[in-house]
Amino acid sequence: MTRRPLVAALALSLTLAATGSTPAQEKYPSQPGALIVPFNAGGGTDLVARAFAEALKKELRQPVTVQNLPGAGSAVGTTKLHGSKPDGYTLGMVGGFLVTTSLRGAAKFPATDLTHLARLSLETFVLAVPAASPSRTLAEYLEASRKAPGTISVGTAGAGALTHLAAEALSQKTGARLNVVHFAGGAKEIAAVLGGHVSGGVFSQVEVLPHVGAGGGLRILATFGDARSEKLPEVPTLKEAGIAGVPPGPWQGIAAPKGLPEPVKATLVAAITKASQDAEWKAFLAKSGLASHFLTGPAVGAFLASEIESLGALLKSVGLAQ
Repeated sequence: MTRRPLVAALALSLTLAATGSTPAQEKYPSQPGALIVPFNAGGGTDLVARAFAEALKKELRQPVTVQNLPGAGSAVGTTKLHGSKPDGYTLGMVGGFLVTTSLRGAAKFPATDLTHLARLSLETFVLAVPAASPSRTLAEYLEASRKAPGTISVGTAGAGALTHLAAEALSQKTGARLNVVHFAGGAKEIAAVLGGHVSGGVFSQVEVLPHVGAGGGLRILATFGDARSEKLPEVPTLKEAGIAGVPPGPWQGIAAPKGLPEPVKATLVAAITKASQDAEWKAFLAKSGLASHFLTGPAVGAFLASEIESLGALLKSVGLAQ
């Protein structure tokens, strides 16, 4: 190589090193991605994540692998998401659990300190008991807890999870004396209720539907939404029982670490939006009794702000936050 081409090549290499560029920048996405679920496999958030990952990979044309990172009421998984490289290859499921763990200090960052890409779905909470439970109705379940305080238990998906807040609110708003028991995710909570190890549990509807009906092992005493569930039309709501001030149910969203480059964010939002119209995803929503209520853009931020305000007030009212 002559002196002039050598000098030119050296200058180019120094420029690339200084800018962090490469002669041919890889177009996003050029490799598989991960979708963090901060709960064990088999719970409601996990089921939603796996269904949506199948739709999303079609749009990104790359595999999207679900990674279960349970612990601390979701704080382990959400903290991992928060600390990941903002390159578009690590995404995470978020929901009311992110807000509650953040407000209670289990997650050491505010819920707004992520790139919130979309809200995917909404659903109702349910109160489920073993099919053989002596409590045939919500009133009987609550009355049993008042007669023998601490002997009637209610499970949650973990300390700080949204089901924890719902269980505490149900107990306090009704004057019940429920013993709140925490599990590492909805799947383990369901196993405990099915096995009769706890008197009942608060769940997302999608978790319990496979266990309801003939031979299913669970009985649903109440749904928490304002209207009866299309999947459980015979089950009364808390509202019908005159009970207010209990979280109605979870929402599921998808987020990335803060600092996501705008071109990558635009690609992801476009792919997520198209995936939300996927026929198999829509079939999953219908089968599971989930409502889409898809949001993206500024509407996601406005929704998150309202959740922080409402859940923050509720946490304080039941003594779970100052």
